[in-house]
Amino acid sequence: MKDDPRTKDLPASLLRALLAVVDTRNFSRAARELGTTQPAVSLQIRRLEKLVGATLLERTTRSVEPTETALRLLPIARELLRLQTIVLTRLDAPALSGEVRLGADESVALGLGLIETVRDFAHAWPQVELQLRIDDSEALHEGFAQGGFDLLLEHADGATGGATLVSRERLLWYGRAIPATENAPWPVIAPPRGGALRRRSDTALAGSTARHRVVFEAPSLAMCIEAARRGLGIVALPADVGRAHALDRSPARGLPALGATSVLLRQRADIGEAAVALRNALRQASAVRRTRGRPRGPDR
Repeated sequence: MKDDPRTKDLPASLLRALLAVVDTRNFSRAARELGTTQPAVSLQIRRLEKLVGATLLERTTRSVEPTETALRLLPIARELLRLQTIVLTRLDAPALSGEVRLGADESVALGLGLIETVRDFAHAWPQVELQLRIDDSEALHEGFAQGGFDLLLEHADGATGGATLVSRERLLWYGRAIPATENAPWPVIAPPRGGALRRRSDTALAGSTARHRVVFEAPSLAMCIEAARRGLGIVALPADVGRAHALDRSPARGLPALGATSVLLRQRADIGEAAVALRNALRQASAVRRTRGRPRGPDR
């Protein structure tokens, strides 16, 4: 007789172990992330596989890949752990209320984690009036100067004007498009004008010997990403944005290196407790993401 699934529990520690292995594609790195040992993680995975009655990971000599069953389980596991975090956060902290106004540029919003972090904060503290506005750099700075934001997140070339560094991300070329012939120029997708990504892309290409031509330009970075996904050209993006949208890395033959970009946080001097809590949640989420796998290979 088959076991009744209603009588089974899936311990959070086992789900957390599965997510760590899948995110890092490596048992040893997952163990370091979880603060335990590789044998302990392996045991947790075996326990979880026994509970669900299926193999969850396929091991190769170079990596670890999730099975079809694991791919179905992963979003459920993430949601369960997210809800657990919300419950524990609300039980462990005094109630928050008030208003928080967060501004962010599109390149930050399209990366890994911002929308999810804001969503989780809103669910954990429903009494807080939270507003997230995505806009271009010029509009964000104007709004911040006029007191329209408590917190401001942006990609920039370096910390300036009292901003604090949240993280550093490699800038890489993404897109599967290649020159039509050996001597043809690279088809380039230009990020929106006025932003740090456009400045870095234009400067790198102008200082290189790589032949190129702009084939696509749009006021929205999301449209640029979609153009790269569909094979129209290559685009310069922070690595977390490329990973979030599962874009192919460009072969980048002859293309200039792009270096790294900074995610900066600005805050008003008189922010309230709710804004401080959101600021800390954003920093913590960024720190967690930095423990995960990074793109490998040259910075191109």
